[in-house]
Amino acid sequence: MKLLNKRAGFSDAVIQDKFIRLQLQEESAALETEINSLMSRRGFKSSDWYSGRSLSVEGNNTMLLKHLPKHRFVDMKTRNTKTGKKKKKSHPIHNKPVYGVLNNIIKRLHFGFTKAVKEQLMIEV
Repeated sequence: MKLLNKRAGFSDAVIQDKFIRLQLQEESAALETEINSLMSRRGFKSSDWYSGRSLSVEGNNTMLLKHLPKHRFVDMKTRNTKTGKKKKKSHPIHNKPVYGVLNNIIKRLHFGFTKAVKEQLMIEV
């Protein structure tokens, strides 16, 4: 009986990992389209703005976002100089979409792993 209990726990862990991976992949695709949409609406036309980013879901259920420092720089509203803080034009192409997706991920992982989802993923595994 102990072996059967271990196997049942293992299959639950596999299903949970698959669920997390699927949610992260869906949200990373949504984040990619959201950032591209924001950048095109804000007038970023050069290809180097788009080529410096990458989004991937790693094997241990982590979403990895790589970006260039200039993506963060254009997102800032102020910058510090020797003479003090200077206001500048900001383009929210990084922080706003990233933190919006983080909230979505938290909600989906917290409330989305129901019995119906478990049964559906069991069929697929």
